[in-house]
Amino acid sequence: MAASNLVEPEFVAHLFAPLDGPDAAAGLAGVRTLWENCRRQLGMTQPIVEADLPGELPDDPASSPDGALAGLQDPAVGYQAIARREHDILNFSFAIAAPGAAPRARPRLAAAAPPGWYEFTRWWGNLGGGAAALGGAVVYLAKTGDVTAVDLRAEVPRQDDDADSWWEHGYPLHGFAAWETAAAGVHPNRRLVLLAGLDQDVEISRFTWSDGGTALPPIGRYLMHAAKLRYFARVLGDGRALARLRELTNGRADELAELLRDPEREGEVPERAAGLTAAEAEVVGSIRALRQMRESADIARSNMARSLPEALPGDAGLADWLIDQLGRDTALMAATREQAESIRLILGTPLPPVLRTPPPAQRAPVPPVTEAPVEHRVAFNVDVVSYSSRSTPMQEAVQQRLGGMVERVLAGLGLELNQTDRQDSGDGVIAVLPASVSSQVALPQLLHGWRAQLAADNAGHPEDRIRLRLSVGSGQFRVGATGFLGQPIIRIGRVLDSAALRGVVVEHPDADLVVGVADRLYEDVVGEGYPGLGPEEFELLHISVKSYRGQAWLWAGGVALSSSTGNRGPVPGTARDILVIHGPGPRPRKDVVELLRAMDLRPLDWEEAVKGTGKLAPRTDEVLDEGFAAGPGILVVLTPEDLNDGESHARARAVRALERQPDRTLLAQIGRLDGAGDLGRRDTVRLSADTEAARILFQYRIAQRLRNVGYPVDTVGDGWLDGGRFGGLL
Repeated sequence: MAASNLVEPEFVAHLFAPLDGPDAAAGLAGVRTLWENCRRQLGMTQPIVEADLPGELPDDPASSPDGALAGLQDPAVGYQAIARREHDILNFSFAIAAPGAAPRARPRLAAAAPPGWYEFTRWWGNLGGGAAALGGAVVYLAKTGDVTAVDLRAEVPRQDDDADSWWEHGYPLHGFAAWETAAAGVHPNRRLVLLAGLDQDVEISRFTWSDGGTALPPIGRYLMHAAKLRYFARVLGDGRALARLRELTNGRADELAELLRDPEREGEVPERAAGLTAAEAEVVGSIRALRQMRESADIARSNMARSLPEALPGDAGLADWLIDQLGRDTALMAATREQAESIRLILGTPLPPVLRTPPPAQRAPVPPVTEAPVEHRVAFNVDVVSYSSRSTPMQEAVQQRLGGMVERVLAGLGLELNQTDRQDSGDGVIAVLPASVSSQVALPQLLHGWRAQLAADNAGHPEDRIRLRLSVGSGQFRVGATGFLGQPIIRIGRVLDSAALRGVVVEHPDADLVVGVADRLYEDVVGEGYPGLGPEEFELLHISVKSYRGQAWLWAGGVALSSSTGNRGPVPGTARDILVIHGPGPRPRKDVVELLRAMDLRPLDWEEAVKGTGKLAPRTDEVLDEGFAAGPGILVVLTPEDLNDGESHARARAVRALERQPDRTLLAQIGRLDGAGDLGRRDTVRLSADTEAARILFQYRIAQRLRNVGYPVDTVGDGWLDGGRFGGLL
């Protein structure tokens, strides 16, 4: 697969359901189901506190004021959902942000194979997205420096209702390049593609998701009114139902007129008159519904024009046609009613009060509340040895090389990159293969494929040889908030990060590829005697990482290894030590230390760094240099008290750390730092509210910043997070 020319692909969906009428209950149930699936499948358990939105939907949205009703997000703010009331419409909006959209000090290796539109579409489908009583739309977003270089046919997931060569029929929209995948029509669900320039982040966000507030964005508002028009067109249908009603009524009127001319059949008149009266009642109800629909369609057309200067090509002419057709149908039904009424008045038959309206369009099914799909799958985690020690340009080059190798290895399994699910693991890439790929096929192909691709890549780049650590495992995988949940993904991470596997890398500098295979996968494939790998190629490893104890099997790509690898101790210099600069009080030092240890890092205090200098009275800069030598960065935790406490050296040490190594100094801020001078102008990780959601987000951002600077942060699962940590500090 050719390299993508898309930058930071993202995903937005807007669904619309009526708040009144026969479909209101099903529409509300569908939105509630999506809301609950967001919680269960994507871990969107936090309210959007910045927007002051609750995390629960109101019991009766129809009685709530217009505007945003509730909001959800995951702790990493990678997923967001907002529910709104827009007059007579309940709107559900959902967004997936690009994993690499946040600015970072250093390139992440995970950017070599980030998830994109294919993965986002699968996740949306798992939620039950697309089922809305009125209609909805998916908007695929991305940036690019050259629209003509983007192969939309390959980038956008295929769908049965796609129009032929839709990618050749783009159009300008609000300063962006736009496409719609389906042909013009009245489909309830539609898909748009928007490509922005590299400097249009703010503009495309305002147009599709938010201008910083909670109002429905312009494209969402347009799509809502267009969904109404399409819904009306589907209700109207091809006109056959109205034609049948006209034929029935006119036929009964003609029969009754004929009876009135024949005195001998006078006894049949009452029965036939009752039939005509019932048909006329249906005609009257249809006329009322058609007039109401025409009025609503006219309002929707006006609102569409206020949302966008021109209708989208997929809606071109729809409003005018619909309003004109409704007018013609109303006139035809009115003529039918006049004929029936004239005969009824002659007979003096009253019109029944019960009026029937045309049936609504087919009701969309309510998606079930579901747990994330659980499937037996094979996954691998790959990491470049000494990646963080490379310069930024070299890291970027390694990203590209690794991304190409990932694609070629998968191609050996007959897979495209977008058929796998991938997640960020800091300086590594985790890829989970589809359930259709069996363990017996996957394991030998992955090991031999990686060996061959790495050898070929290094032969073409003698100036920068890449060495890889790789772990492979299998089991029952379930998608979670920030990736996959369950023991298989934890085992794969533990094997890759184990001292035993790192020790092999250190002791065997001639081995370009060192692989750890999880015990279960080894037994399922090698132990069962499947072809492609033999037991003589492996050595047993004992794994001990944090609370995890287990075993794995070492495979070094054909390089002979010492038998001493079976029990290896810790390998020094694995970049886990981190100097923490803080104030004199016990808090927040205690919480910071707990957090770092939960992420499998080793926090160092100032005195430990002083001891490392070998001097009794070293200069501050010497202690800082010792801290920087211990690991990729230094963590500074500041409170307002640290700025005013004469006994606190935290501020002075923070200033010197920034002066010496600004790209390796992370500032974590508890509350506001008024009067902080230059520190106050630095981008910090800030805890600004004493709520569980804010504390979780604070910890997650610290982890991300430490990972960005090069620490092997262990955030597998969610056990490292503690909602009570840093509580009561504001």
